[in-house]
Amino acid sequence: MKIREKDDWLINQLDLLATQSKRYETRAFFMCMSECAAEQKKRLEQAKGELDGRLWSPKNW
Repeated sequence: MKIREKDDWLINQLDLLATQSKRYETRAFFMCMSECAAEQKKRLEQAKGELDGRLWSPKNW
């Protein structure tokens, strides 16, 4: 399983747990964790793009 698939799986599982939770505190916890996982996924993709851009920059050759 690739990292992107793992990230998507984690976010989906957290969303599912949030919708199934009966207590407000538990639901809020899973929703926050889902948002954090989505933000982390976005930042990792941005960092990979920045690294790729720096490696292929002709100024650094």
